[in-house]
Amino acid sequence: MTEVPVTGTPRGESYRDQTLPRDPCYRCQKRVYPVEVDVGVLFHRRCFRCRICGLQLTLRTFHWDQENQVEDVYCNVHVPKLVGTIDQESLGIKSALKAPKRGTNANEQIRGSVYNPGWQYDSNAMEFAHAREISERDSQKKSFGTYENFEKLGVFIAQSQLEQRQKAEEDRLYQQFQEERGRRIKRMEEELRMEKEKTVRELVSGFEKMFAHKEKYDIERETERIESHYRQKKKERLKLLLEKLTVDEKAKVARLIEKHSQEMLLMIAEKLTATEQFSSDSEDMSPTVDLSRRPTVAPPEFRRSQLFKSPDVFESIDDQVYEVARGDYSTFTGLVKDLMLHCATDLEKVRAIFRWITMKDLNALEIDERVNPESPMGLLRGIKYGTESYHDLFKRLCSYAGIYCEVIEGYSKGAGYKPGMRLDGPRFRNSWTAVGIDGSWCFVNCNWGARHVKGQVKKQNGDHTKFYYKCDEFYFITDPEDHVYQHFPDNPKWQLLECPISMAEFINLPVVKSPFFNYGLRFVMHYDCTQYTSTGMVVITLKIPNLLGFGYTLEAKDVRSSPKKLEGRVMLRIIGHKAIFTIAPPRSGKYFFFMYAKEDWHSESLQSACGFKIKCRERRDVIRSPYPRVSFFGPTPGMSQYGMVPQTHIDPLVNCNNDDIILKFQLQTDVKISQSLTYHGPHTDRYDFQRYVFVKNKDNNSLSFLIRCPMSGKYVFTLYGTRVTSPDDSNVPSECLFRYLLECKQPPKEIRPLPRVCHRWHNTTLLEPMFGDLELEKKVTFRIQTTVAADVAMLVGEVWYHFKEIASGIWEGGVMTGKTPERPSCMLNWIKTDLVFHHCWNLR
Repeated sequence: MTEVPVTGTPRGESYRDQTLPRDPCYRCQKRVYPVEVDVGVLFHRRCFRCRICGLQLTLRTFHWDQENQVEDVYCNVHVPKLVGTIDQESLGIKSALKAPKRGTNANEQIRGSVYNPGWQYDSNAMEFAHAREISERDSQKKSFGTYENFEKLGVFIAQSQLEQRQKAEEDRLYQQFQEERGRRIKRMEEELRMEKEKTVRELVSGFEKMFAHKEKYDIERETERIESHYRQKKKERLKLLLEKLTVDEKAKVARLIEKHSQEMLLMIAEKLTATEQFSSDSEDMSPTVDLSRRPTVAPPEFRRSQLFKSPDVFESIDDQVYEVARGDYSTFTGLVKDLMLHCATDLEKVRAIFRWITMKDLNALEIDERVNPESPMGLLRGIKYGTESYHDLFKRLCSYAGIYCEVIEGYSKGAGYKPGMRLDGPRFRNSWTAVGIDGSWCFVNCNWGARHVKGQVKKQNGDHTKFYYKCDEFYFITDPEDHVYQHFPDNPKWQLLECPISMAEFINLPVVKSPFFNYGLRFVMHYDCTQYTSTGMVVITLKIPNLLGFGYTLEAKDVRSSPKKLEGRVMLRIIGHKAIFTIAPPRSGKYFFFMYAKEDWHSESLQSACGFKIKCRERRDVIRSPYPRVSFFGPTPGMSQYGMVPQTHIDPLVNCNNDDIILKFQLQTDVKISQSLTYHGPHTDRYDFQRYVFVKNKDNNSLSFLIRCPMSGKYVFTLYGTRVTSPDDSNVPSECLFRYLLECKQPPKEIRPLPRVCHRWHNTTLLEPMFGDLELEKKVTFRIQTTVAADVAMLVGEVWYHFKEIASGIWEGGVMTGKTPERPSCMLNWIKTDLVFHHCWNLR
């Protein structure tokens, strides 16, 4: 066997004492059988790369360095420069002196700062030029693998040829599957037939020996029972056999797709770097990512919001994908070619593939077992047969687009998972994908992203409607810190977190679904999935970007518990940009609490947002009473639409002890306001609670209520609003604007009802009396504050009592109530121009 040096060129005399077997690769030291690259030493084509950046090199683009201690090949940017003595006869100085002079400008030199004023750097120095090149390239965010590049460099042609070879290999694999299935099923049927015949023989023999007097029909009936038993047994065995075969076939298909994807990426890399057109005459072409090497598994260098602000930026790409999805394709090359037609970046290419998979109703495919692999349905046969997942298809299509994709295995908190459940066994095993974009890994999940069905939207400029498949945008480029709430990979590196979490920490996270992130919800603090009650309740607070509709459920882990006992055990308060859930279980035990959200306030459809396990450990004396059975407390979207703003109580939970409550609101003039007060507790027929709400003041800009709670307990005070279109319009329906929960632990000493107020009570404040029942035959002093009245008078029966203005805007008068309660009310009137306002009392 001949010997060659370990490192360096064959010409290097200093390395002759170190030997290896004949024809090794200079980079990996493995034998090169066919000569691939010969530059004095041999290289595998894959190993012929820049020593510094790993860029794939060709005979036209490589540079050999023999002047330094380690001899190797480099790209033009990273090749070490010759260093000579500072002498005019030195080679380096001669070359520099003969070089053409460059014009000077402000950008030709990069001067030192005040901290280093003596140094000057040439802006064309090696490091600066390289950094500037990277900066310019990153700022453009152009992908070298665009449609134009692929077309110009012949990538599509090479892809088509490679796809034909790969498809032939895949066809052979599927043929093996069919043959193996046939053999295994035939063997199983033969085993069952022999087992059944043996059972029948034993049955007949037993009847002949022990029951010779039995009639023939008994044996036939028993034989039919055996036949039915073995038919069911065959069905069960066939199901188990096919499941086992499918698992084995999926593993083989996944390995084949991995092999084919790597071959496709290597072919694209060679085409993009080995072509003669990749030269100085193509300034816009510069390789960005080494497709033959998988990017390093590490946290991404950017967040999703830095890549794109909203999915709306992909509107043109999505429209193009919609047109592509309407057609059928017989090759992956043709499909990906059309998908990336208008894509300028790797991100847009990934988006196009993601939307095609989520838009295409792959589950509706009907494939004949004898389908031709060249047909459009044969292209997706793996999906229908169950041997290929959405993730495998996504990985395959990404490789055709020059994008590296990895299928990741692990556990997921999917359908059926409840907070705190253990993750072991096959039940919650799952897979998802990550793609390489701009040198970083990003999570994409086509399977979970394609859950939504198609709908239709109406164009604003006409009656045109188009059908589209909605997708869950959360699963397109998911930030790792959000992704880890749902997915736990087998390899901790694929969490893409700076500090990966353990399985126990993953289980301890709340169950968080995609709508939680799609609606912009966030927890105000870290919450474990299991929450323990304190003083009989648990409080969970969410940050909300805008006003959303919420729903919730509370379920007992003990299925024997009555659902009726859980009614009214959750209270939701909305305060500004916070949604506060208070859970008060009815007894000690374990519960599951789930939150739901919706963007359309009037929609009946709610989407699951997150879930917790609640553990109540308090004794019975700490258990709280149930809350009123209303969906929420706080403002509705109509509150802002009507221009109303609470001025005194932003928190809808109001506690009162021994005193009345005053609620004040900012108001618009074109809104008609009504209100209701309901008591939630026993003895609801004891009082007319509507008489315990009083409009204390109302003007063009504000409205204030005085509320008195006549007994301890929980009250719900609700404001309703109606747009005033005309003074006589009374048929316009009202809508809820704000809802308060009033908790009265100790009622005030004065619990008499308040006066009644008409909606026309305006620009006036009642100072006294602040009770609505007047005694008979008694003189009562009335005091009114108003700045708009020319005259104030009160009508009792048929007698008018005129008031005097005792101070600026203060009117006072003494009124003698009647002898009999024949008239149930008396009117307070004051007149300015043609307006009449009134207030009512009861005579008792």
